[in-house]
Amino acid sequence: MWPNGKRWVYSITYDEGCQALLDHAVPIHRRYGVPGHLALVASQIGVPRDVPGSSYDGMQILSRDEIHMLCDEGWGVSCHGMTHAHITEENVAEEVYAGREQLSTTLDMSVTMFCLPGNNTHHEIVKAHAAKAGYTSIMTIYDDVNRADVDLLRLCRCPLHQEYPPPFYSAYDPYKRLHQAIDCGGWIIDYCHCPTPDTPIHPWKDCTAEQLAERFETVCRLGGDDVWLAEPNEVVKHLLEQRS
Repeated sequence: MWPNGKRWVYSITYDEGCQALLDHAVPIHRRYGVPGHLALVASQIGVPRDVPGSSYDGMQILSRDEIHMLCDEGWGVSCHGMTHAHITEENVAEEVYAGREQLSTTLDMSVTMFCLPGNNTHHEIVKAHAAKAGYTSIMTIYDDVNRADVDLLRLCRCPLHQEYPPPFYSAYDPYKRLHQAIDCGGWIIDYCHCPTPDTPIHPWKDCTAEQLAERFETVCRLGGDDVWLAEPNEVVKHLLEQRS
């Protein structure tokens, strides 16, 4: 099922693509050999984030050259909409279609994955337009392991956050869904935003840099030679080849 006899798959994605990833997350990726992935707002490359009300508003976003540097190290990208707006039939042409075109042009690379901004409530609208807009896959925030027969237009992602919002306030768990993925031969896609040392930017949206390192150590220790540490576009490409 998975390449080279691997039994399960681990991926991680970062929404927005904050430049601070270079200081706090990328060195941890290099230490453990885990490729990353950036879900990028198409109109906001190399500029301060402009999403009023966001915990990350005003943070500098990676430049084209910085994104290319990471892609040369095995990272990948997806489109997170043109402006990170909630998607409706009225703005789907701008957010989904034009967003992909602009991001592809800005980065001079093919973009075939979409990442839902905000929440899952507009998933069906995006899904209905995905193929026509040129996407082969959609990442959501449905929290589950992806099985081998996963709908590529409904890829689940696990929140790698310090705690869940109320009423839960769950503790950070470096083992979250790992044994489940091992047992079912599945694919975990983690997501967060921009881990920082000691304290997350927002505990409901992020982990700390130390927790990120703990997650990678746990994945590598439990996975050993059985885990495929893969960038999500690479996994989608493999699944499409398997199904063709």
